[in-house]
Amino acid sequence: MKCPNCGDRKSVEIDIHSSGFSAEQSPVKECGACGLVWRVKMSGEKAEIDIIKAADKK
Repeated sequence: MKCPNCGDRKSVEIDIHSSGFSAEQSPVKECGACGLVWRVKMSGEKAEIDIIKAADKK
């Protein structure tokens, strides 16, 4: 998956099921390049980016 902030493709899935953030259909991702933490949520047939933590670097 491509980072919505910087476009880098080196993202890492973060497993935080106990906190209720992650799910099989919308796992939380962190960009190794800029530090953005996000997930893709589905609203019906429309995909929405849910930013959990802003990027550290631009």
